[in-house]
Formats: sequence, structure tokens, C-alpha cells
Amino acid sequence: MSTEENLFTDFPPVSREEWETVIQKDLHGADYKTKLKWQTGEGIEALPFYRRDNFDTLPSPISSKQNDWHICQPIVEQDINSANKTARNAIENGADALNFILHIEETEGALGSDLHGPAIQDQQSFSSLLDGIDLTNTWLYFDSSLAFRVILAMLHNECKARGDDSFKLKGAVLDDPYAFIISRGQMPNDDEALIHEKKQTLEFCAEHMSNVKCLGIDARVYHNAGATIVQELGYALATGSEYLAALSDKGADINTVASAIHFNFSIGSNYFLEMAKFRALRKLWQSVLDAYKVDENHTAHLHGSSSSWNKTMYDPYVNMVRTTTEGMSAAIAGCDTITLHPFDKTFRQPTEFSRRISRNSQIILKEEAYFNKVADPAAGSYYIEKLTDKIADAAWGCFQEIEQQGGMLKAIMGGYPQTAIEESQEKRDKAIASRDRVFVGINQYPNTDDDTSGNNVNSQPTVSLKVTDTDITINPDSPLSSIKKALQKGASTGDLIPKLIDPGKHNIRSIHSYRGPQSFEALRKATENHETTPAVLTISMGNKKMRKARSAFAVNFLGCAGYDIEDPIGFESIDEAIKTIKEHQPEVVVLCSSDKEYETLVPNLCKQINQLNEKPIIVLAGYPEEQIETYKKAGIDLFIYSGSNVLETLKEIQQKLHIIRNDK
Repeated sequence: MSTEENLFTDFPPVSREEWETVIQKDLHGADYKTKLKWQTGEGIEALPFYRRDNFDTLPSPISSKQNDWHICQPIVEQDINSANKTARNAIENGADALNFILHIEETEGALGSDLHGPAIQDQQSFSSLLDGIDLTNTWLYFDSSLAFRVILAMLHNECKARGDDSFKLKGAVLDDPYAFIISRGQMPNDDEALIHEKKQTLEFCAEHMSNVKCLGIDARVYHNAGATIVQELGYALATGSEYLAALSDKGADINTVASAIHFNFSIGSNYFLEMAKFRALRKLWQSVLDAYKVDENHTAHLHGSSSSWNKTMYDPYVNMVRTTTEGMSAAIAGCDTITLHPFDKTFRQPTEFSRRISRNSQIILKEEAYFNKVADPAAGSYYIEKLTDKIADAAWGCFQEIEQQGGMLKAIMGGYPQTAIEESQEKRDKAIASRDRVFVGINQYPNTDDDTSGNNVNSQPTVSLKVTDTDITINPDSPLSSIKKALQKGASTGDLIPKLIDPGKHNIRSIHSYRGPQSFEALRKATENHETTPAVLTISMGNKKMRKARSAFAVNFLGCAGYDIEDPIGFESIDEAIKTIKEHQPEVVVLCSSDKEYETLVPNLCKQINQLNEKPIIVLAGYPEEQIETYKKAGIDLFIYSGSNVLETLKEIQQKLHIIRNDK
């Protein structure tokens, strides 16, 4: 008998019935399937434990290949020389992929456009950006949207100028027209032109640089607008299916289409659910490919980027924890490339320190945790396998709903996904407001000493694209070749973009990226900008256990607005409390005691407070339901308690203090 067999005989099997009996006893007879069911807010529910008998057959691993991935450094600096320096430093210190992030915003009534990110104005600046970088051994990802064809032409020109083999180029250029439409509310071209340009781009890449993926799916747009995991997956699948169907209908080879597709997802901080999300995508995409009879060697190429939706401006070092767990989820789930953004990206241009930390997080996951040494590390975990199945089933249903609408484009034009995302956003915002969804440092456990006076949320600088007088002719049958030649003659990005898009006038419902914590941050920023910081005094009296618990709750609650809070150990009498109020002259006082003691404390204390020349706002910690109206008449202005809408309560206090207006 082997050592392994002897080991396992020491642990006799435990039946489901035995487990459930213990759980039921601990819950005093309650049904754990109801009591402990997790309402994830992501379109699925999860039970507290799963066993082998939850599966008819144990799922096979999602992937059999070694779980290695590319460590990708985001490059956002506007100055080309600075961006190049950052890129080269990243490669020298552990990154093997670069993510150049540029965003072009059409400016109505202007000849040019505004550019966020590296100022790639022409072929020369593109060459300077990539100076010293080995193009054939570095994965290159360009978030380029409107400029995607210009970037592809520049990349091929640069490769040829160096004498490199363009078929050794590896990476992706991201342009998802459906994500563009739903986020901008307009189409970059009409629907026929969109598919036609995709086919031409596909053919160009197949002919010149077949390892550069040019059919992007950008599910980050949905995530950062508040969509659920199920919606992210459903819309991504619908986009991918539309690429396969539309391009093969135009005569493109289905295998060539499949090999050019790359998925780009945000990674949220819901650790196990995010693992299951990526694993579910692999399974579902394989089902789509099978339906189109695509060769078996084409699998989903997954690029995961740390979420922007959950990052905070206050207590920003918590963002390091968030991005680390996000990176772990993506690595364990088998992403091909992972971009972890610096923790300070939300409020300033990242520093060398923050870039190094984001890069080193992944290096540790590889070199010290060895997450890259095993295929599908999550396989066999009943919990993750069940979450994967549940998410996959729900996402497939979402995908089918889009298909019933006639596909992704028609669904967007009809406003179907916009409505679904808005409903999800509303639920998330309510959960944040009541602290059912916690952001440490923002709506829970705030660091009241944080100073963000030097931070700027809108810190991403812009530059206008330059326009030259270069004569440009775009051959509609071979636009990429025309773009290449124009760039070689000195044409600029600003010259070419207007030639390649025809947005027209549309009135399409759009969704907008935002950050979950931003409503709380706005309240706190308003406090910072006020001429004085409001003072809060806790009035703790009576039962020591209750007053301590409620004063701690009050400090945490009101600290979310950035007030200056004085929290004495307690007062022995009402006279002592009134004396302290007169000395400190706080704008807000919070009564902290037990419900029983409030019956005598509230009327007596409020009577004396109401007689003061400068009457503070009186808040009561707790919600003694039967006495609410009586206490309001006595002088209590507000009640704070577990489950209350923290955001709305703080807004009301801000309004009473004239920090914000009633219409904000």
C-alpha cells in the first residue's frame, strides 16, 4: 500500500447528511441554503459549500497548457521620450509585454482631435516610442480605437525599416466598434463600412503580420460602466459571434477570423468570481467556435486588465491590495496577458514607484508563488467549478438574448444592453450607498487623515493631433497600404483619422464609465474644499458596551465625509456633556447609548442642546423604531444605523452644513 493510500485512509469520508446536520445545528435549525446563500450581485447565487456529489461528472480542466502569461506594463505618458523610457525600463525589469494606451476624442468643429496617452503624431514619433525595444520578442498591445489602422500601418512600417520579419511580431491592436458605439453614442462608420474595414484589416494582417491580433473585443467598457460579470461575458460572446458570422459571410476564412480575435476584460476584486469568469469565457467561447466549425487549435486569447471601477482616490494604498487579488484571479484563471495598473492611476500620473509595484506584483506571482507552473490551477475545486458552471449558464442565456435581438449591433441600436447595464449600475450604487458593498477607506474604515489636495482625478493630459498639408489618397480597396505610404510621405495621425471615419449624426443611447467609490469621494472632497472642516463630537453615555459600539460606528459612519471627529471615552452626566459641547462648539453631535437609556437621555439632553445659541445638528446612533417620531419632536435631526443609506444621510448632513447645495 502506497504512502498516499495510507494517508487518505486516516480521513474517513463524511457524508453530505453529516455536514448538513452540523450546519443546521450551528444555525439553530435554519436552512443553510436560504440563510447562507450568497447574493453576489453578479447575476448568480452561491451556496456556502459544494461537494463531489454536486456534479454528475467532474469537469475537465479548462486548459491543458502550462499556465504562463505575459506580464504587461501599461504605458500612458504623453511625452514620447518619457513613454519610451518607461517602456524600456519595464522590459529591463521583468515585463515582457507593453500596453500602449491612447484614446482619441473627436473634437466637434475642430480640424484635429484630442489625444490622451502617448502622443503618436506621425511615423517618426511612433519609431521614437519603440526605440530600443525588440519588436520580435516583446508582445505589443495597442489600445487605439479610432487610430487602429494607423497604428497597424505604423507598426508594419517600423518593422520593415528595421529589417525585422513582420511575421515574428506578436501582440494585438484593440478596436471594438460595438464598444465604441455604446460608449460614445455614435458610429465611427455605417454598419456595412464597419464590417468591410474589419475584413480589409484582417486580410492585411494575415498577409503581413499574422501573429498580430486585429479583431478586438473590449468588455472593459461594460465592466467600468457597472455591468455584471454575466453581462460582460454575454456581450463579449455576442461581439465575437458577430465577428465570426459577419466576416465569414463576406468571404473571410473562418479560422483566420478566429485566430485574430482577442478578448479584453477588466478584472474585478471579487476573487473567486473573477476566476470563474475567465474560466467560463474559455468554455463558452469553445462552444461558439464549435458551432462555427472552427479548428480545434483556436482558443480564446484573454487579456485581463485591473479594474478602474473599484479604485479609490482616498486611502490609495488599498488599491495595491485590490490589484494584487485581481492579478491572482487572472493568473489562476489562465489569462494569456495581464495588465495591472499602478495604484495611483486614479488621481495622478503614475510614478516609477507605483509602476514598479504593479509590475512586481506579477513577478512575485510567477517567480515566488509559481502560479505559472501548473495547467488550470483552479481545476478540481468544487466551489470554483460550480461558480464557473453557474456563470457560464447565466452568460450563455445573456448571449442568447442578444442573439434574439438580431446580434450585438442591433441590440445596441435598440438600447437593450444599455438598459440592462443601467439596472445593474443602479443596484450596485444602492449597495455602495448602504455599505452592502464595501470600499475600504471610502464607505468603510475611512482614514480621516488622508490629504488629497495635490491629487487631480482628471489628471490625464491631452494634446491636439497635428495636421499637415500632406496630400493623401486612400485607396478603398487597400486602405492599409495607402496609410503606410501616406505615413512614409510625412502624413500625421491627425491627417489620416478624418479620412478613415465618418461618424455622421446619431442619437444612440450610451453608457459611461465611472468609479463605484466616486459618490462618497465627492462628498469628502466637498468637505476638504469647505472653508472649515466641520467638527463632530460623540456624546457617549450609559451602558459602556453599547455606547462604545455605537460611538465606534458613528466615527466610522461620519468619517466617510472627512469630518474632524472628537470621540471622548464617555460622559457621566448630561451637564458634563453640555459643558463639553459649549467648549468645543461642534457642528454635529452624536448621541451614543442603549435604546433603553435613550428614553430618558434624549428628551433631557435635547432640551438643553436646543437652548444653546449655536445649536449643532443632533444625530442619534441607532434606530429605536417605536420612538422615532417622539425623538424627532424632541430635537433629533438624523438617525444613523446599520443598513441605513450612508450616502444619502451624509448628503443631508452636508446640506445642513451648507457644504453642498440641495440640488447636488
